[in-house]
Amino acid sequence: MKLALKELTYYKFKYLLVTLILFLLAFLVLFISALAQGLAKENVSGIEQWNKSEYVIASDADNNLSQSNITDKSDEAINNVAKGDTIKTAMQKVETDSGKTDLMFTQLTDNIKPDPSEGQIPKSDNEVLLNEKLKAEGFEVGDKIKIADKDQSFKISGFANNIMFSHTSMAYVNEDGMNDLKGNHISVVAYDSLSDSQKDEINKLDDVKVISQDDMLNSIPSYNAEQQPLNLMIVFLFVISAIVITAFFYVMTIQKTSQFGILKAIGTKNKNLISSLMLQILIITLIGVALAIAVILILGGVMPVTMPFFLNTNLMLLMVAVFIVVSLIGAVLSLVKVMKIEPLEAIGGE
Repeated sequence: MKLALKELTYYKFKYLLVTLILFLLAFLVLFISALAQGLAKENVSGIEQWNKSEYVIASDADNNLSQSNITDKSDEAINNVAKGDTIKTAMQKVETDSGKTDLMFTQLTDNIKPDPSEGQIPKSDNEVLLNEKLKAEGFEVGDKIKIADKDQSFKISGFANNIMFSHTSMAYVNEDGMNDLKGNHISVVAYDSLSDSQKDEINKLDDVKVISQDDMLNSIPSYNAEQQPLNLMIVFLFVISAIVITAFFYVMTIQKTSQFGILKAIGTKNKNLISSLMLQILIITLIGVALAIAVILILGGVMPVTMPFFLNTNLMLLMVAVFIVVSLIGAVLSLVKVMKIEPLEAIGGE
């Protein structure tokens, strides 16, 4: 350890540049990943917050929530088989300072209630809970939003994080508020779980079928269209970063062949050289990655609410593990060659 730290402090500028390269690579991977995750959340976060495993949807809707319309008669038959959460929705345009924007009004149920980040759940039929992104339009708790081209308005009772569907903000109202909206209809009936017999019985009903939450999410047109290329880009970023880091530490270690030769000539054991090198690489990698994570966390805190930016802890841990592993692999590949060199040959003797 003493040898590793001495070299790091002696060649400060050299190792600062190496750390900077690792920081930039880690930052790029995290930033692009956070943007991709943010776009994904704008498609599915509202449905994920329902935290239901199965849904009954109109059979002609292609598993797409926005196209599903279940009749009252079918809803009654479905709930006779198994009591679920009947979810009504209504797409509406509301007026803002910058024009008009779409909102997917959604009915609160006994089991589907977003946790407000500010304010409270709607209590009366003229109150609404909005997505936090609407704050960018200048809305605050207590303000009123007006339905475009209609003589109808709602008082904002609060805001909630991550309640979106297919890049459209969701707005939660109670049952009376939903009934006051034109175009309201039953979209799905949600369940924590259904037995096989209950699924079979519901599937036998006219015009409805049982699907999983994954089926419904994957049927959102913008979700797959965006996530497939973005995920592929993230994979390539990981691969490119791994290749660059591995090659970088491989070349850097090979350049120290003469130094290793001198150390071996004065009696330094191979295991001490290996442990010293591994410790150096581990320190440099951890500092670079830690700086990248710190900067990303700061950015996440100051990003405007309109920016699709979501930090995934599991992805951060994966990136740390990948960077450490590929850095050590680059060193090991070079050490295999270096350790076989005789001291006299390594320092240029005859």
